[in-house]
This record gives sequence, structure tokens and C-alpha cells, in this order.
Amino acid sequence: MSSKWAHKQKHTNNNDDWLSPDAFILLAITFVAVQSIGLYVAKILYLNGLAQAPFTDNINDITNAIFLFGTILLMTLTIIILLKLRKTKKLLWLVEILAVFSTSIIVFSAIFPTNDLLVLLFTATLLALRYTNRNNMLFRNLASLVAIAGAGSFLGISLGLLPVLCFIIILAIYDIIAVFYTKHMVTISKEVTNSNYAFTVAFPTKKHTFELGNGDLVIPLVVSASILVNGPFLNNGIIAGLCLGASFIGLMISIIFVAKKKIPMPALPPQTALMVIVILASLLLGL
Repeated sequence: MSSKWAHKQKHTNNNDDWLSPDAFILLAITFVAVQSIGLYVAKILYLNGLAQAPFTDNINDITNAIFLFGTILLMTLTIIILLKLRKTKKLLWLVEILAVFSTSIIVFSAIFPTNDLLVLLFTATLLALRYTNRNNMLFRNLASLVAIAGAGSFLGISLGLLPVLCFIIILAIYDIIAVFYTKHMVTISKEVTNSNYAFTVAFPTKKHTFELGNGDLVIPLVVSASILVNGPFLNNGIIAGLCLGASFIGLMISIIFVAKKKIPMPALPPQTALMVIVILASLLLGL
């Protein structure tokens, strides 16, 4: 699911600036942690030959990007339907459980490659902490970050550079439409944050609690993991790092925009624009 920056307003004057250094600090800590874990997991998965293109056997086939985008649209439609129908709304907890379980297995299997017991123990502990404390923001964030590391690492090693570029550009355009035009992503974000589902990551500050969609942290991991293991560059590791830096700058731009304008902001477009610039410049310069 594509996502955006949102906010939960606290008791502050409407004329107050929402900008706070705390938001940048929390974002930096979270970003570095999840991307580092994700890239480590990606490397282990790749070395174990677990890369698998989503649709075709060729990781460089752009059909894979189209298939992934179609999957996201289908997931988004499913979530909208579940949210609109009160009797099925609780099924989102099942969707979340399945997502967290599967991605946790990926992450902990990479961390403990020879000990299935520890993999199951850590996965079970995470699920227990999350679902016995459904209203706890910390455990929700933890579940989201593990899910991001697992999903982003697996997708990244399973896509070549061209499909990745197509995928993030299409997704960024969709993000703009979903936030500013159809506004269905704004509706989803409000419902998700109000119910404390692990589809966003919270950044609480003294003035406001910013909510960043999981997709906005998954995408830079997908791009950097893809470049790290499948990239055509002479220095894949350096280019992957530059893309992560560009993505982080894009997220900071989004925070500033939300804090100043006090409206929801799609976070993928600035990230995507900066990462594409880095990739194209690196290709032109032969890095």
C-alpha cells in the first residue's frame, strides 16, 4: 500500500509551527535502523539464493513492476472495503497478523540462519507483544519496522534496476493522485492510525505525532537492496548508500511540508525524484 505523511494534532495553537527537532531525530534513528537491518537481511537472502521475481523469472522484466503495482492496488481496494464495512473491519487485524508473521520469519531467519527455534521464539514474542498490547504505539512501531525490513529486503533482491525505477515512479504518481485528488489514502491513513494498525510508523513529538506509512520506508529499502545485489554500477554499495541518503532528504522535505502547511503530504514523490536523480547521475558518470 502506498502511503503518506499524516499527523495527529495535539493541544497546540493552530498558528503554532508543528516543526520539531524531535521529529527529525526519531526519523533518523528509525530510518538508519530499519534500512541497516533490511540490507543485512537482503544480503543473507541473496547469498542463500532466495531471490524470486514477483511475476516472471527475469528480475529485469518490467512486467514485475506492473504486477507489483497491481497487487498494491488490489490490497488498497481490499483495505478500503474492510474499513467501510463494520462487520469486516476486524479482519484487518488478521491481514496485519499474516503480514507481520511472514515478514518476521524472513527477518529472524536471516539473523538466526541455523536456529529455527530462535526464529520461532522471536517471531512468537513479537506477535505476543503486539497483539496483547494492541493500543501500544511502541509495539505497533516495532511490528511495522520488522515488516518493513522483511518485505523490503525480499522485494529488493528480487528486482533489477529497470523494474525498480518503473515501480517507484508509477507508485509516486499514484501517491500524488491518492492523496491530493481521490483522497482515499488520507481516509485510509486516518482509519489505520485511529485503530493503531501496524501499517504506519508513529513519530511522536511534543507538538504532534507524525505518521509515516510503511511504504515510505519500504521503497528506499527496495531500491537500495536491488542496487546492492543486482546493480549495474561499479560501486553498487556506494550508490545504494547515496539512494538512501536521497530518500532520507526526501522524507525530511515531507516533514517540513506537513509541519508548515498542516496538510497531509505524499512522501514518495520527493523520495523518488531524488533517488532517480542519484541513479541517473551515477549511470551518466559511470560510477
